[in-house]
Amino acid sequence: MLYFAAKGREELKPHLIFLSILSLSYLIPFFLTGQLITRPNDLLEKEIVCDHILGMLYKGDFQSVKLLLGGELEWYMMWRVFQPLSLLYGILETEVAFWTKDIIVKIFAYILFFKLAKKLNCTNFNSALSACLFACYMTQTELGLGLAASPYLIYLLLKNKDLKLKHYFTIIFIGLNLDLVRHGSIMPMMFLASFILFPKNQKYNFKLFFKIVLVLSFFSFLSNSNLIYSLIFSGPFHRSEILPNYSDLVTNLNNLFRNFFSIPIIEGNPYFFRNLPFNISIFSIVLISFFSKNKTSYFLLLIVFFISFFEFFSQLEFFANIKNNSTGLIKTLNWHSLIVTNLPLLHALLFVNITKAEIAKVTKYFVYFLLFLSIFLFQIRLSAVPIGKHFMSFDNLDSKKQNQLVQLFYSVNYNSLIKEMIKLRKDKTKHLDQTFKSKYTFQGYYDYENYKFIKSLVGASRTISIGLDPMVAVMNNINALGGYYNMYPLSYKFKFRKVIEKQIDHYQELKKYYDNWGHRVYTFVKDPSVIKIDFSQAKLLGAEYVISKYQISNKSLIPVCENCNNASDLFLYKINI
Repeated sequence: MLYFAAKGREELKPHLIFLSILSLSYLIPFFLTGQLITRPNDLLEKEIVCDHILGMLYKGDFQSVKLLLGGELEWYMMWRVFQPLSLLYGILETEVAFWTKDIIVKIFAYILFFKLAKKLNCTNFNSALSACLFACYMTQTELGLGLAASPYLIYLLLKNKDLKLKHYFTIIFIGLNLDLVRHGSIMPMMFLASFILFPKNQKYNFKLFFKIVLVLSFFSFLSNSNLIYSLIFSGPFHRSEILPNYSDLVTNLNNLFRNFFSIPIIEGNPYFFRNLPFNISIFSIVLISFFSKNKTSYFLLLIVFFISFFEFFSQLEFFANIKNNSTGLIKTLNWHSLIVTNLPLLHALLFVNITKAEIAKVTKYFVYFLLFLSIFLFQIRLSAVPIGKHFMSFDNLDSKKQNQLVQLFYSVNYNSLIKEMIKLRKDKTKHLDQTFKSKYTFQGYYDYENYKFIKSLVGASRTISIGLDPMVAVMNNINALGGYYNMYPLSYKFKFRKVIEKQIDHYQELKKYYDNWGHRVYTFVKDPSVIKIDFSQAKLLGAEYVISKYQISNKSLIPVCENCNNASDLFLYKINI
């Protein structure tokens, strides 16, 4: 914030406006529910649990990593071990550490993109608006500073001056907090974007580019050295067995068009509302850039198209066969994710560029309306659904009413959905004053109180989870088989498959997922009448207890507690084999 301290009052106003808007994503859920809300997918399921274990390692508990994957995951196989920002988990409580890192990354994104926009001769207001939009695009702050700090690297190249000590320190800090697997592609993108935006009356400074890349690469390789070591000395990993899916040509062409213009599938899309702010902002920016008659915009659009085309190409059978028959990083890296990472930067740069084009005079009110709408929607994209469910007491409704509301949501019939919510709100028989509990929060997802009770019963024994996320057990310091990991030994995948072999034979899609992808090492029980887990194989992997969402009748299991801690969907059994 010191960057803005010396600015005049008028120049400071846009920052106060847009930083206040960004704060709404924290303030709205906190004031309405008393908790902060985030996404369960990938984040609560995996990333935060692994960062929690890192925090325990930093505090000196070197055995904590044995809580993961039945004790067969080593610390050097984990992401972000050497990232300085990960130290927050060793200093602060896990939830506080996550939100602190989230805020730090978004502030970095805002400030650094603002500097770049100003360098591109954008007005103070438009620079702040584009910076706010770019910060909104930071939906994976757990990964570190790579994408968030990329505008600064482009700024240094456009500045075209010798690097000073402060610049080197900043580049080093960015490199140390860069996820090489997910954000490594920002380096070639840094070159492409800076080359396109470079003043036409100056000669591109390749020497400066290579100097920045050299420093950034060295320290990013240093902070990711544990993963490099693992790949060289500790394989093979489950990623070597990944078989990518592919689609037919017509489907791929349709997806190419949709992805380029960010046109969503509406009917039956459970993520429609969550992705709506992306769709609104990107569609309007790309569409106006098309008619801008501006060469710089067209070059940036060309890069966006190439990324979309790569996504199209990667879904073809031809590409899938090449990847499946390859070895090493060609097969194991998620190339699609690595390349698509750069789109938020390109879309924000496109907006900066069209604000200076002639078309901006005609379309500015239309663009501003859509961008302000999308920026506001960004602040509620995750919290709207859990807060809405809370205020209509969704969990207390009968299954018929729940299914009706879910169907209205998936069909994007929001008008009828809102009417039903108002009707339920007026129904005084519903327990609308119930305590807020949601899988979108730390407390709701990790179920601390109930798992504390389970921990008191199982102690240091190893467990297997049925119908429940095994990473929840890990988060509560309970030894667990399975889990959700970016990288783990292939040998464990085969061992665990023996536990779930009959279970996944019953569900061909889940069988295909586990065998061809396998990031989630789950028991895949979703129906209490279909539990075909081989508990003798689980016992061989060290499991002594079963934590279950369902009541299980099996001669190999002895009930320890049913409706544990008065929870209706929590059961504990001891494996008796």
